[in-house]
Amino acid sequence: MTKIGLRSWLLLCTVLPALLVSVFCASYFSYVRYQEITLSFTQQARQIALPLAISSQDLLSRQNLVTLQQLFDSTHRLNSPLLSNISLFDANRQPLLHTNPQQADAELQLSQIQQLPANGFTLETDKYLAVYQPLPAKTVDDNSNNGYILLQLPKAQLQLALQNMLLHISMLTLSFLLAVTIPTLFLLRRLYQPVRRLQQQLQQLINGQTPNVVADGMVRELSALQNCLIQLSGRLSAQEQETQQQIEQVTSDLQQSMEQLEVQNIELDFSRRKAQEENRQKSDFLAKMSHELRTPLNGVIGFTRQLLKTQLSSNQYDYLTTIQKSANSLLRLVNDVLDFSKLEEGRLSINPEPFSLRDLLNDATELLAANAFEKHLELVLMVEPSCPDDLVADPTRFVQVLMNIAGNAIKFTDHGSIVIRVSATLLNEDQLFLHCSVQDTGRGINEVQQAQLFQGFTQSESRSHQSGSGLGLMISQRLTKAMGGNIGFESKPAEGSTFWFTLKCLRHQLSVADSLPLDVLENKSLLYFEPQQHSREATLSVLHSWGLQVTACATKGQLQQALAQRKRYDISLIGRTIALNQVNQVLALIQQVKPQSGHTCLLVNTLSPHLRESILSAGADACLSKPPHLRKLAAALAQPYLSEKTIIDEQSDQSLSNLKVLTVDDNDANLKLINTLLAEQVEHIDSAQDGAEAWHKATQHVYDIIFMDINMPVMDGITACQRIRQSSLNEHTPIVAVTAHAVDGERARLLTLGFNEFLSKPLDENMLHCTLREFCPVGRTQPPAPNWPVSKLIDWPLALERASGKCSLVKEMLQMLVSSIPASRAAMQHAQATHNTAELLQQVHKLHGACCYTGVPRLKQLAELLETQLKQDEKLAQLEPELLELDDIMQALWQESQQWSDW
Repeated sequence: MTKIGLRSWLLLCTVLPALLVSVFCASYFSYVRYQEITLSFTQQARQIALPLAISSQDLLSRQNLVTLQQLFDSTHRLNSPLLSNISLFDANRQPLLHTNPQQADAELQLSQIQQLPANGFTLETDKYLAVYQPLPAKTVDDNSNNGYILLQLPKAQLQLALQNMLLHISMLTLSFLLAVTIPTLFLLRRLYQPVRRLQQQLQQLINGQTPNVVADGMVRELSALQNCLIQLSGRLSAQEQETQQQIEQVTSDLQQSMEQLEVQNIELDFSRRKAQEENRQKSDFLAKMSHELRTPLNGVIGFTRQLLKTQLSSNQYDYLTTIQKSANSLLRLVNDVLDFSKLEEGRLSINPEPFSLRDLLNDATELLAANAFEKHLELVLMVEPSCPDDLVADPTRFVQVLMNIAGNAIKFTDHGSIVIRVSATLLNEDQLFLHCSVQDTGRGINEVQQAQLFQGFTQSESRSHQSGSGLGLMISQRLTKAMGGNIGFESKPAEGSTFWFTLKCLRHQLSVADSLPLDVLENKSLLYFEPQQHSREATLSVLHSWGLQVTACATKGQLQQALAQRKRYDISLIGRTIALNQVNQVLALIQQVKPQSGHTCLLVNTLSPHLRESILSAGADACLSKPPHLRKLAAALAQPYLSEKTIIDEQSDQSLSNLKVLTVDDNDANLKLINTLLAEQVEHIDSAQDGAEAWHKATQHVYDIIFMDINMPVMDGITACQRIRQSSLNEHTPIVAVTAHAVDGERARLLTLGFNEFLSKPLDENMLHCTLREFCPVGRTQPPAPNWPVSKLIDWPLALERASGKCSLVKEMLQMLVSSIPASRAAMQHAQATHNTAELLQQVHKLHGACCYTGVPRLKQLAELLETQLKQDEKLAQLEPELLELDDIMQALWQESQQWSDW
């Protein structure tokens, strides 16, 4: 609308209303006039027809047809402009006479069955306006039809009258529009030209020119506007001169300021260089501290792992496990220091790798338990059963974030509980979002503290969530964003807090964790007593998933009732919070439960070995800390049912690789550790204390692989690597760097200097094994292939691949699948019979998950197809062929398994 000019607006606002009014009036009066003309024609015809009908009736009664003809002809001649024909019809509706037979229209003639009103009626066609007038009756009581008169009025006369009327109305409308338009054009002439001149003057003013003043022929308002424009021009000119003077003054001041800024920039440059040098020195210090701390930690963690492989008592095993976890906690602290350095430089490293979610969570919870026990808090871990266990992400970073959040929750909670909940949201078959929350019953966080929670380096009031530097939460926020997730919290003062974070993970098709001895626990009866609600719900979820028949009790009354209802339980599991003055109560519970239980296990909130030994001496078969580690709990519950034969490690059965390895390290403990780890995998090991000795041995012997430390006296590892590459018998031998200098970018730097791979201290046995398998694949002897049973449904090589080459795991996974077939078939058949699609989908999903880790390709393919179709709401009737085939394969697999001998 802004593009319409003044001229168009004036014409639009004057001519358009006049045009609309003219059209409306012309239409209205045309319609009224048309109705009047039509009515006038009809009334004239009736005035002709009525006396003519009366006269015709009289003449017809006397049979005077000649006079009747003359009457009709004279009537037609007198009204000839109006009438085109007059017809007379007798009582039988037959024509007696026509005044103009050529114009008589047979279609207007009434049939014998048509009724004619006493007053007649009018009929309008395309050509004529027909008037029907019945002849009057001879007597008052005579209702018979005596005939009628038809008058034909041509519409040409009516149309001619209408055309004349339209012509007159059009001339009046045009005259009215001209009467409106002429004053409008005069007004435009008085307004438009002055406005155009004002526009030109304003454009001159914008261009910095003096506007030309022409005041002739302007209306008063426009003349006043032009005067204001002239005054504005004068003021702008004066202001421009003043501004020019100010600019000159500011330019002079700015030149002086620039000279001062140049001096300050020189000083700032010196300060920046000094800060960079201090930052470099700080980074070097952190790297050296990391190296010095990792070197002894390498020996502590490595030899602890070796000691765990020996024959140990349960207490010794727990002590060593605690030492190992504490050392790993110290290692994470070192990593936090490095993370702080990387955080300041804007870089954080993420290293995804496969891991077992539940093992990782249970290990982290065990480290948190000690602090929770000191404050008598209930620490609970709840993992949804549907959450996948084998994932690919950065487990170190995941635990780092969880430990920061859960550690804060324990620190700032004085009573109540700390509940860790973990769930997963599947994005597709390969990706998922892992959601972890930590809920506490602490004092909460006020609004002022919430705004500064993730900022770090804030000093707030003591004993609040923000006390200290806040470095842990700030690093956690950066880590979760780097791993494709987010972090947040919900809190109210005096009502506790809930911190949560999400991570984007990948699903791992192979099982990372070792299997649990759950087959011996299936359908065992278990009596479970736990007064604490959160702990009871979490442990019950685990026990039910293991296939145990659990009787849960929350109070001593329920416990007594459960003991009275059943004479014997296979296992009793008692959970209690314990203190020095409550030991007798726990011992009384043991004595109450033990007579009716084959195996008694306790869950207590203490790490004290003396309390646990006193509980064991009182008759308990096992005593674990709360919350229970899943592996320890499974081992404790299954221990009476496991065979007493010695379990030989699979790796010890494999023959050693025929490899010759050179290890180089100036630290005796580290050298001994790597030699101990390699002795389990290779036959020949040579060692050197420094780079010079390693180079000397490399010139005399050919090695399959060399593990080289970096920081060594006499000759460092980098120089030794370059010497070996230049002149020795091992120019093409793989050389692996082993160093505690684990700063970001160290691996890339060492690879460019000639090394083939990089291992950080403390050494990980699995990484060492993978490195040997990667660089020396031909040196490792393969175990003999087992004698598998003949089967048409099982792909044994595929099953061995799914189990990472472990024959025992192949058997265990396949036995679990076979043992679940009868129950699965029954559940599926019941779901089909009841048309329960949700139950059928759950059973098919469970079967599909079991098939992923066993070599049954056809069964897996059918289960995957059915699961996909059911998720797409496919009808059961359409899936009946696939369901029948699935049932046949499951039955065939079950029958095959019954024929296998002990394998």
